[in-house]
Formats: sequence, C-alpha cells, structure tokens
Amino acid sequence: MFSFKVFLAAVLIVCMLTGLSNTPFLKVSALDEGGRDYNGVKVAYIPIDNRPVNLDRVKYLASSVGIELLMPEEDLFRTALDNMTPNSNGTTYGDRQALVDWLESVEEDCDYFVLSLDQLLSGGLVTSRWFSNTDLTLEYEIADYIISLSERKTVILFDTIMRLASTVNYQGYQITEYNQLRAYGSQPRTALTGSSLTVENIIAGYRYGENGEIITTVLDDSKIEKYLASRARKLRLIDYILDNTLEDIDFCYIGVDDSSNGINIQTNEINYIRSKIGTRGACFAATDELGLMGITRVVSLIYGGTDVKVTYYGGAEDNLADMYDFETLRTNVTTHINTLNCSISQDAELQVLVFTNGNHQTAASQLVAQAKSNLQNQIPTIIIDPTHGSGNFSLEKALIQSDIELLMLLSYSNWNTAGNAMGIALANGIGRYLYLKNSPSVTQESHEGFIKAMTFSYLKDISYKLYKFPISNPNASGTGSYKQLLGKINSSRLIAGLSPYATTSHGGVSCSDYRYPWNRDFEMTFDINVSETWDNIYKPGDVTGDGKINVTDYILIRLHILGITQIEGQALAAADVAQNGKIDALDYIAVRLHILGITLIEW
Repeated sequence: MFSFKVFLAAVLIVCMLTGLSNTPFLKVSALDEGGRDYNGVKVAYIPIDNRPVNLDRVKYLASSVGIELLMPEEDLFRTALDNMTPNSNGTTYGDRQALVDWLESVEEDCDYFVLSLDQLLSGGLVTSRWFSNTDLTLEYEIADYIISLSERKTVILFDTIMRLASTVNYQGYQITEYNQLRAYGSQPRTALTGSSLTVENIIAGYRYGENGEIITTVLDDSKIEKYLASRARKLRLIDYILDNTLEDIDFCYIGVDDSSNGINIQTNEINYIRSKIGTRGACFAATDELGLMGITRVVSLIYGGTDVKVTYYGGAEDNLADMYDFETLRTNVTTHINTLNCSISQDAELQVLVFTNGNHQTAASQLVAQAKSNLQNQIPTIIIDPTHGSGNFSLEKALIQSDIELLMLLSYSNWNTAGNAMGIALANGIGRYLYLKNSPSVTQESHEGFIKAMTFSYLKDISYKLYKFPISNPNASGTGSYKQLLGKINSSRLIAGLSPYATTSHGGVSCSDYRYPWNRDFEMTFDINVSETWDNIYKPGDVTGDGKINVTDYILIRLHILGITQIEGQALAAADVAQNGKIDALDYIAVRLHILGITLIEW
C-alpha cells in the first residue's frame, strides 16, 4: 500500500495548482473514540447436527464477521443415519454429557453462546424426532446447566417444533413412513385457546380430530404411539426451558420444522410457545438456518442492528411462502429480519431483493436490473430466491448472464425451503453488513470467510441443487456449472468496507473434494481454497496487472472516468488507488505523481 499521508499532501498541492476540489473521505477508527475492536470475539457454538448447512456455512459466516468460533469435536454432535458408522461412543447421535463437559471447559474463555437444544437434549435434530423416553432425568439435568449458564453468560438458544413427518433412512423408516406420518400430522386438531391451551391438553388432543373423532391412519399403532410420545417429550422439554430461562437468555429461536398450511398437530404447540415466549424469542417456519441466525444475532448484539429495505419481485409476497410454511412469505421474511435486531424501512441503506412465485421472467429481469443499479451506486445488496428456482431458474439465469460481479453482493441463497433460503441469505448478508459498517478494522481472514460463504452458496445452491451438475465431474461446462460460476467468482471484486465504501480484489478460488458427508445426495459439501486475498496480480495503480505502474495505467483510469472505456473485474480495485470506493481524479493524480517520482505507491 502506498504512503497515504504523503499522497494526500501531494494531492492537496496538485488540487491548489489545478483547481480540483475533490477530497478523500477518510475512515475514522472506532478505537480512536474509545471503542473496542471485536475481531476475534469468541462464540461457543453447539450445532443441531453435522450437516454442511449447520457446520460449513456457519464456520464461513463466523469468519466473515470476525468471530472466532469455538466448537467441540464433530464426533460429539454427529448424526449417523442407517448404514453409517456409529460415533466413537457407539451411538448414532450426539454425546449429550460430553457436550456439557465441553461447554464447561470453554465457559471462561467465551463471550457468547449459540446452542442447539435439539443437540444438547436429544443428540441432534433426527433423534429429537425419535426419542420417546418419559424419564427425563438426564434431560432436565442438562437443561438446568443451560439455565445456569444463561444467568452468567450471553446465551442464544435455538430449538424446533417437531415436524409433521419422520426422518428417512433412520431406524428403518423410509419415504413411505415419511409420507404416512406427514399425512397423519397434517390432519386438523381441535384448536385450543385461553386457559385450555396447556401442555397436557395439547398432548391429550394429539390423537383426535377437530370434531373429537379419533384420526384414522394406515400406520400401525406402535408407530403412532412412538410418534406422539416423541412430540410430547419434545414439548415438555421446551416448556421446562422457557419456564426457567426467559428472564436471562438473550433470545430463543423456535423453528417450526417441515410444516404445512392450515390447522394441524403443530398448531396448538405453536400457539402455546408463542404465548409463552413473548419478546424473548420467536416461533416461525425455520430449522436449518437457525445456527446461522444465532451467529448474526451475536453480531447485532455487538454492533447494534440496522434498518433494512425489502423489495419483492413477482407479486406473490403475500402468498404462502411454500408447502412447508404456515405463514406468508412477507411475514416470514419480516420475522427473520426482526429477530436479528433489525427493522424494515424504505429509507435503509441495506437492501434485500426477494424473488417470488409470480411473473418469473419479468420479475427476474427487474430484480437483476435493480441489483446492478444498486452495486453501481454502492448500495449493499442481498438477494433471496425462496421459490426453489421456479420459473425454470429464471432468476439464476438472469443473474449468471448479467455482468454483476457475484462477490459484490453481500449474500445470496435459494437453498431448500423458503425459510432456509431467507435465513441463510439474511444471516450472511446482515452479519457481513454490520461488520463492514461498524468494525474499526476489517481483516483479511474475514474477506476469505466471506468469499467461502458466497462460493458455497453459488456452487451448492445453483450448480448442484438447481442445475444438478454431478460432483463426479466438477470441470463440466455449461450454464450454471461449477466451472462457469467459479470463473465469475474469480473475476469479481468484493466489498471491503462501508465506512467509507471500498472494494478489493482477491487471489482466486478453487474447490476440491466434493463429497456426501451423510451418504445422501441432499447433503453435498466440498473444500474451498482462497489464495491470499491481498496477494493478487492487481496492485494499487497497476490496472493492467503487468507488475508495474506506467502511463498505460494512467491513461486507462482517465479513459474510464471520461466514459470512453470501462475498467472491469478485479482491475477496478487496482484503479481505486485512493480506496474511496470510486474511480475519480484522485486516482489518476496518484498514478501520475508516482510516475513522476513525486510520491510513491508502495506494494
């Protein structure tokens, strides 16, 4: 980096001589005002299980916002489906007591805790749907530790309302049982209200329809007994936690797992928990994004929340989000945002663009055009596609075919359910925004974490899930391929700061070891390698990337400012010598002074 003090002095001289009035907007460190640099703040994280969405994505997010994420060994929270090797203790689920022991070992070192109750009380999401024991001695002992921890530390909890169906490929259950149990759970039950809305009344009503009749099913009674006992166990445990933590916990996320529209077996559970949790938590359609939400909730506690502008494209924002939700798309987006200590405002700097199941082609074109305009005007932008790539992937096609630099967006997702997609995108995007806006220093490690988070979303959400490119041939070509998206990623800059706005290039991304950690194609992951972010051929002033600063670089910057030619891709970061987020007279003056030997741009 060149000497900025010398550069500014020289610019002032040149400005006086030439009549230029441009002055750079310099960043003032919060440390100068007695603030704290929160880079490296420690967060203890217990995931719901070891799937990539709860493990890899959370690691990348934490890194992108300057958090040091502390986690136990994967063997302690791993789930093993049928025909998979058990954990070292011989079980197919997390080691609950070992996890508590680990928490006790890191408690003094940690500032914040983001904890999955499904993992700590049941060994993971899958077994939270399977365990049906009525002796809850161990569970209550663990709950008591969590309760006491919340009195001493900042604790964010996340849990789920048991989904309508079972887990495929666990304990012999297959898609037949999944469909049968989902159909059984979807049948309407009597809606309880007022003093009748109690845990025991909810459990007593599980077997009965809205008119008091026993609900019939093709399932044998033993499977129904186990299913209902698992629901009862889970409801009693969250009731105990809420009874004893609401005065001390920061927040409790309750995700409604795999739901449906209309009154069903979950409805009374939802209403009961909502009546109890008040403002200390939220109960909404969500599950696999909740670990990410918890991490960004920590970021919002550190830096404060922000206003967010949300714009919908397609006209279907007031329809049901998807078949797994029980509220509208707008309601679920708003809830996700509010739980991150953020509010919706039309005047906000941060913009969220949401694709909906409406006029796909027109909506996709409009959304991408707005995103492009936002980036040109230095407006931080998040894109969400909660439609599962509907309209023949019209949004993704428009995004890929545009000249938008993919890493200039703060986040993107279309993964799995509508709730998952919005939670992944909002947690990553809002977290990164708060960090870039407020942190007195933005680290290279955070840039690398951000690049990994975005690369994972683009390749898994688009190349793998939508376009179904096989992991056996990651070098295949074509629209939406890993190769195509990596090419766009590797020619993209990223936002490096927001106070003031600044961008940077990176040294390149490569991916390897595409694999299935759960032996099923839904859970694909891969390794991401980011070359040294600052170790790039494009250095400040070297627009051509030839390793030197000469008159060609000066001319290119002048022509760009005049609109005769356009500097694109990573070369833009090299042209922004003053690092003020734009290409202007300050930049070509700096290059000119360097060429004349008056000041030196140092690398």
